Amino acid sequence: MQNPEVVLINLSRQAHKKDYVHDRLYRILYNPQMYIKAFSNIYKNDGSATAGVDGQTASNFSEENTTKVISALKDECYQPAPARRVYIPKKNGKKRPLGIPAFYDRIVQEVCRMILEAIYEPNFHYSSHGFRPNKSCHTALKQIERALTGVNWFVEGDIKGFFDNIDHHVMINLLRKRIQDEKFIRLMWKFLKAGYTEDFRYNKTFSGTPQGGIISPILANVYLNELDRYVNDCLKKEFDLGSPKKQKVNPEYKRLDGKLQRTKKKITTCEDTENRQQLIEKYKIIRKEKLGTQVYSDSTDYKSLRYARYADDFIIGVHGSKEDCQEVKTKVKNFLSGKLKLELSEEKTLITHSSKPARFLGYDVTVNKSNSVSKDINGVKRRSHRGRIRLMVPKESIESFITNKKWVEDLNSENRKPKHRPFLTNLRDLEIVNTYNAEIRGMYNYYRLAENVSAKMGQLHYVMEYSCLKTLANKHKSSVAKIKNKYRHENGWGIWYKNKSGKAFCYFYNQGFKRNRTVAKADPDSIPSTQKYMGRTELEARISARKCEWCGKEDVPFEIHHVKRLKDLKGKEPWEQKMIARQRKTLVLCRDCHRKIAHGGKKAQKR
Repeated sequence: MQNPEVVLINLSRQAHKKDYVHDRLYRILYNPQMYIKAFSNIYKNDGSATAGVDGQTASNFSEENTTKVISALKDECYQPAPARRVYIPKKNGKKRPLGIPAFYDRIVQEVCRMILEAIYEPNFHYSSHGFRPNKSCHTALKQIERALTGVNWFVEGDIKGFFDNIDHHVMINLLRKRIQDEKFIRLMWKFLKAGYTEDFRYNKTFSGTPQGGIISPILANVYLNELDRYVNDCLKKEFDLGSPKKQKVNPEYKRLDGKLQRTKKKITTCEDTENRQQLIEKYKIIRKEKLGTQVYSDSTDYKSLRYARYADDFIIGVHGSKEDCQEVKTKVKNFLSGKLKLELSEEKTLITHSSKPARFLGYDVTVNKSNSVSKDINGVKRRSHRGRIRLMVPKESIESFITNKKWVEDLNSENRKPKHRPFLTNLRDLEIVNTYNAEIRGMYNYYRLAENVSAKMGQLHYVMEYSCLKTLANKHKSSVAKIKNKYRHENGWGIWYKNKSGKAFCYFYNQGFKRNRTVAKADPDSIPSTQKYMGRTELEARISARKCEWCGKEDVPFEIHHVKRLKDLKGKEPWEQKMIARQRKTLVLCRDCHRKIAHGGKKAQKR
């Protein structure tokens, strides 16, 4: 069988050819090595230890089961099981449905995802940022910060119930544009129509992508790539007018510039010291007035449109009038309903003037209207910030974070006292501090692009610090002051603990909240790299060796023993000690050793 990396690289290379159509994809699913690679991609996720309707988890991955799945795929009798539906809480107090597919359905979906990613990733538009390699919320925000400079209106787009309302026929027709393999297409139909179980009752799916399915994000991007192309290739070409360099200069700005140049000329020719000083003062006054004057006139000679999308949320920056925005919104709405059979949410799709903040990916996006000046590298004062995009932390984001975690007694009262968190008092002191530190770092890492991140995170840090101190005080039946004195150390306070090197100290977060605008690989490659497909992981090599890692038997069918978290192992059994020592969540075993270790038989004896 061909190496999986070679297969994916070849698919990616062919995908760079314009209008290339792929065939004979289904036979890739006959390659056992693809399933080993798929398992190595997903086994680290917590969901790998969560069972679907079939009760299987990552510990059921074996050569025997893989062979059965491949055999079923060859006969086209493979049928995905319905996903097990559960509900997870949302920030607004409501619950979001989540589907948990059967384990081997996840493996097959991961193989299909790798195939689809190799085909479609080179052709996705650069303005798309959701669920893509080397792309994130931060890359979307950086694109906005760079591309939307100077716009005066925002159209905040939101598609109503996108993932639940994807039309299956439209989805399949889009796949057929690049794929001419009816066996593969039929498999996609099966995933789309698999359904879900809730309260032991089967429910059919008539629209939407597989709930919780690994394949759902790539299918969603294939679907909305049509919107990306429409906005950037059609709507933008129709809308854009003129050039930013050819905008009409404001007459008042032109008058002041001329007056400034004449005054400057007089200064150079004036020989009288007193008159020269008066001219210099006059020059400063005129220059200050010029810097406070708008450069370009508001006219209809120049219009432009810029766009960015993350999953089903998108934002359009418009340099034009409000009527232009209404027209853009209507055209996007008609395209979504006509071509993609989706509905634009009227309540959430807002038209916002750039003087007010637009909300995108949890950030407030505004345009700097200030005429303030700053010195350049040569010490010359310039107005360089007007028109630039500003990313800000919304006040509501911090308040909702505090409210959801219940860190204060009453957020609406004037006296917002931090309070302890009872459910943490049963943990060790180190675990309590680490919990708070993880939450602080999570918020800071997400909002580190914002201009006001230092101020907003400083407020949050105060609340969290005293909530943590009160939690420790409640646990030890002490006071905040005594706890802080007890754990004080050099530049802050924290907990001493032991590690392999000896004694170590864990500070409560004290590293500050400096703005950090760097985003790794923020600029998309013009030709997507195929390096991500290269190289076999350590786990793949271990599985392919066909050697039991416990008894040492060679050339035996493999089975995987998998644990959700290493910290859950007690280290009482020899196999547990081996996993802890090697820092591995998996053991590659023969059938006999797996039964003894995983299913409560006689204790496995190492040869």
